[in-house]
Amino acid sequence: MIVKLNITEPVNLELSGPAHLYYQGENGWIPVLEGALPPGKTWFCGMEKGKILLTTGAGDSVTSFFPLLFVPVETDKPVKINGQPYPGKIELRPGFTVGFFNHTGLEDYVAGVLAGETYPHWPPAALQAIAVAVRTYTLFNLNRHGEFDFCDQVHCQKYAGLPQAPAFLSAVAATRGQVLTWEGRLINAVYHASSGGFTQNNEDVWEGEALPYLRGVEDFDQNGEKYYWAESFIFTGEELAAKLGLNGNGPLEIFPVTAGERGFTGLGFRREKGNGEMVIRYETVRRLLRLPGPNFRFYKVNMDELAAAASRLEELVLGKGIEFDREVSLEARIRLLLPVEEIHGRTLIGPGEGVLVIGRGAGHGVGLSQWGARALAEKGCDYRRILNHYYGEKVIIQRAY
Repeated sequence: MIVKLNITEPVNLELSGPAHLYYQGENGWIPVLEGALPPGKTWFCGMEKGKILLTTGAGDSVTSFFPLLFVPVETDKPVKINGQPYPGKIELRPGFTVGFFNHTGLEDYVAGVLAGETYPHWPPAALQAIAVAVRTYTLFNLNRHGEFDFCDQVHCQKYAGLPQAPAFLSAVAATRGQVLTWEGRLINAVYHASSGGFTQNNEDVWEGEALPYLRGVEDFDQNGEKYYWAESFIFTGEELAAKLGLNGNGPLEIFPVTAGERGFTGLGFRREKGNGEMVIRYETVRRLLRLPGPNFRFYKVNMDELAAAASRLEELVLGKGIEFDREVSLEARIRLLLPVEEIHGRTLIGPGEGVLVIGRGAGHGVGLSQWGARALAEKGCDYRRILNHYYGEKVIIQRAY
């Protein structure tokens, strides 16, 4: 599989051991040199007049209009990019800047995602559960981008290359080849950081049919570092309408949407004079407003009262100079200071009024919760029990190879 790497310039490659270098010809990869490049040299990478340019401080250089491929002779002596080792092969593609791609095996990729998404001190059962979810998600979504399978960012899965912590490698080895299936087929084993107390049904987050293995369940992420949002979000009616792309003028009306009405839960918005109304899922609201997590509430506020309380509110929101118990939520802190009205039914946001958004969790909230998996592991659940909690008892854990 091929992973596109997000590498910040300037870029240098270091060979931990000997490696062959190839360029891409019409019929495959062709050696650039006879024999392997020796280790110990740092190659600086860039583009020059449409060509990839590799140079060393010792005066060596390689140029190519075509993609290049570094292939280590020994698998335990990987290529390092800016000091980070990557398993398998490293491909360089010419463009406006050099594009970097990691050709690697599935198990090595799963270990690299664990290193990017979690922490090595987490209980083994949590890391094992997440490893199975990552492996399943990867196989289900292969070739996501056409010319490569995944990027290394959270848009796909956060991938950190070859992990240094043994805990990640152990979790992958303990679950090697294991995947999640429903009625004999791979499931789309989506996961997220923290749900904020309860995971979401997939149809409430994305368009499509309700999937039996992606039902909302109670989460146990309350002690996770991403359970409470670190900040609130405040929008005037005009700002909110602009971010949603809702044209027009006059008061902004907000109203909740139920599954019985539309087949999903979400929020509706309309302007008195404009382009009608829009009804969107909570995940779309989260994305458009750039909110951290899936579990949030809207409160109607008076902007003048908010401005008058701004300095004190900053202390409450940021904990500036004040120690708060972790059990005291951001919502409770703000309620100490501001008279806020939670939006339950149809609500008009008129002149001088705005919306305060407070919430919990991080990510889309569907499927396995990483911080919840950690909590269940700390309670004594093994990785199979954790997976069945989030994906349902009818999901089968089996070996694909």
